[in-house]
Amino acid sequence: MRTEPPNRPRSASILWMLKFAITDLRSRISALRVFLACLILGVTLVAATASLYRVIEQSLLADTRALMGGDVELDASEPLPDAVLEWVSATGKIALIREFDTIVSSENGDGFFRAEILVPDAAYPLYGELQLTPDQSLAELSDKKNGNWGAIIDPLLAERLGQSIGDQIQIGAATFRISGLIQKQPDRRLNANWRGLPIMISSQAVEATELIRPGSRVDYEYKVKTDQNLDTWLNEFEQAFPQPNWDTTTFAERSERIAERLDQIATALILIAFTTLFIGGLGVANSIHAYLDEKLGTIATLQTLGLRRKPLVVIYLLQIGLLGSLAGLIGGAIGLGLSAVAIAVAGDAFAVAGPEGAGSWLSLWLIPLLLSWLFAVLTAYVFALPALARALAASPAGLFRGQVQAAPNEPHSWRIASYALLAVYIGATLFWLPSPTLGFLFLLAVVVLWGLLEALIKGLRRGAKALENGGFADRSFARRLALANLHRPDSPLRATLLSLGTALTLVVACTLVVTTLLRALETTIPAESPALILYEVFPDQMDRTKTGLESLDPTSKTELLPMVRARLAQINDAPISRVLADNPQARREAMGDEYKLSYLSGNPEGLELVSGQWWSTPAPEGEPAYMAMEDREANQLGLTVGDRIEFTAQDQPINAEIRAIYRQKGLQTRFWFEGILQNGALEGLIGRYVGAVYQSDTAAKKSQQWLAQNIPNVITLRTADWLETAGDLLNKMAAGLAAVATVSLLASLLVLSSVVSVSRRRQLYEANLLHCLGARHQAIRQSMLLETGLLTFLATVFATALGALIALPLASELLKLPAGDLWWIGALVAGAVSSLALLGGLLPTLRAMRLDPALLLRSE
Repeated sequence: MRTEPPNRPRSASILWMLKFAITDLRSRISALRVFLACLILGVTLVAATASLYRVIEQSLLADTRALMGGDVELDASEPLPDAVLEWVSATGKIALIREFDTIVSSENGDGFFRAEILVPDAAYPLYGELQLTPDQSLAELSDKKNGNWGAIIDPLLAERLGQSIGDQIQIGAATFRISGLIQKQPDRRLNANWRGLPIMISSQAVEATELIRPGSRVDYEYKVKTDQNLDTWLNEFEQAFPQPNWDTTTFAERSERIAERLDQIATALILIAFTTLFIGGLGVANSIHAYLDEKLGTIATLQTLGLRRKPLVVIYLLQIGLLGSLAGLIGGAIGLGLSAVAIAVAGDAFAVAGPEGAGSWLSLWLIPLLLSWLFAVLTAYVFALPALARALAASPAGLFRGQVQAAPNEPHSWRIASYALLAVYIGATLFWLPSPTLGFLFLLAVVVLWGLLEALIKGLRRGAKALENGGFADRSFARRLALANLHRPDSPLRATLLSLGTALTLVVACTLVVTTLLRALETTIPAESPALILYEVFPDQMDRTKTGLESLDPTSKTELLPMVRARLAQINDAPISRVLADNPQARREAMGDEYKLSYLSGNPEGLELVSGQWWSTPAPEGEPAYMAMEDREANQLGLTVGDRIEFTAQDQPINAEIRAIYRQKGLQTRFWFEGILQNGALEGLIGRYVGAVYQSDTAAKKSQQWLAQNIPNVITLRTADWLETAGDLLNKMAAGLAAVATVSLLASLLVLSSVVSVSRRRQLYEANLLHCLGARHQAIRQSMLLETGLLTFLATVFATALGALIALPLASELLKLPAGDLWWIGALVAGAVSSLALLGGLLPTLRAMRLDPALLLRSE
């Protein structure tokens, strides 16, 4: 073997070291397949999630004005006063869109779907472009022809109805012809697919639908475009109209909200990807450890022949860098390819908008690829450096004794370098994450969990040693050997719990969340929910609605609850403008929001008390009524039991004292009231009712058709349709979670294979040595099976506990669904996966024990 000649120029030395590193790698690249596979899997997820985030961020935030339709949006439940319209018109342009919800069906009355009717004026849109098919103006397509008004509908709604351009649909009491499709709407709501797909009609056609009558719920959305400084405009507007009866939102506030929510989601996904990369790093450590063990003789020989330590260090650092770079580029390319496929499947939903779209490939694709490469290299060095340090610190003198062993610990300087590189890695992670705060909390949780895991491992080792020394295994050779293998220094306990335990934790958490949602959709909700939900029932329609539904199905039961929309005016006798004077955005939201108020009426929603208590008495005259407030609203305003608040509805005050705080039941909640008052507190203000109809699904279809024909203003929602839509969304979410969890689990299995590859030689050598000394193969196999069983049990318990700790609060607080009784499903999944993984790694070792022991000992 040729070593570096003296006095070689620096450039030639570097070239020689690079050539040597590549040649040495090519001779044993097969030994590093796990190294490459672990890094590629982790980097693939990181690149895919990061690039998708950049695409979605640029798509949604490239022009938030177009996303909202203006610089400012004024949302009211009635037309704005003339004084407000004159002030706004004098400072900019204004466009109005009237919106109201309804149910549409095909001409023959089959299939009922919730839709949002949009009635834009001539100035719409102020930003962006409304693209229609055919390419005609909105006025032309919505005009009346051949006795029917035109309706421009969303393509997805046309698909659901089974209709196309030229066909007819029923909207309220009128028959419309489908005159066009909405291909692109600049201010389309992000949740339109869930709440109601849009239909555009003319203002003249609204009267024909007979859907709007005094007291009907119509949203008036005024879009404002101004050339003035937005903060200045907003301050002057608030000074001119200090007591608004509308909700004011600027495009900057909307952009901030979207960006904040997007950052939270993206950070969670990227952290999952980094968790997979971390798991892969364990495989890197194990793989490089096995690789360097084979290279100890080569390293000692090179040092004995005179190669200095510095070029030797550079050679193996180059090897790690080359492998990390190769894995980073491959994984990054695969991740970006998956991202591109996802974007292509989504179609125009995430199309990059704006004039800078042509050059955006640099930030959308090249930067994620470079960052993926950087993190692959950093991960390779962070996890490989300790093993490399111990290998290079091996004494060459062992070569003459016939055995070279790595140093038990890395030198002090290498340890400092490892910690410095780890700090760079953490800093780069926090810098890259969209939400550094969540990233910091994640890293803090990792440190805490690592400490707990280390304490658990030490406790298990001490426990295994105590059991062995305490006589627990005196009569069983297999039991003693299994316990000894758990507490010995080179035990696979740490690597198993870190790799398999972390991946299983993610699998258990995903399993519990998805199972909780599936149970809610398939069991709890159908068992407790009515077949039909009613909205917008007027007081004079209550009796007709009940008798009509009972005539269709005598066994049906209809519950109607009053609903009053009110605005918050005072908190503890102080105007809301003064209470929130220091927070303009919160003040505008609180003054502009409408609160849905109702009575308890037997608590059909199954509301759960958080604090306080319910009441049984009606509202007293001349005194504040008792009120229960939804916990989300109460927390936002800092309200607790005992506080007094005042609402205004129809220019009349509603005084109440908070006696309880309750929370909704997530997916099981149908009406989502923000406040529940004593019976009688809302008398004289009730303008509409909402209701629930309990009957069979077959009867619900007939009831829905009867209501559409006889009381068209009543909006109906069939539970079966909602469950189908929710189930479709859930299946997509479950598929995404399963894909991420599968990749993480695959990385964990690769790590386990690296653990097995490192320990298999030791197991075979020791097993056959024990056999030569008189131990039976059966006893040795029993000890291996017992050791694997203990590791399986520990990994299952660890993953189940941690996965439940993550999933159960998530299901309870965010989804409002109980999941505590489902922990056994997580344990079953964790046990099955860990058993298959660990037994799968053990079986080849057990089969290898059938070979001739002398052959195994001679071949080491």
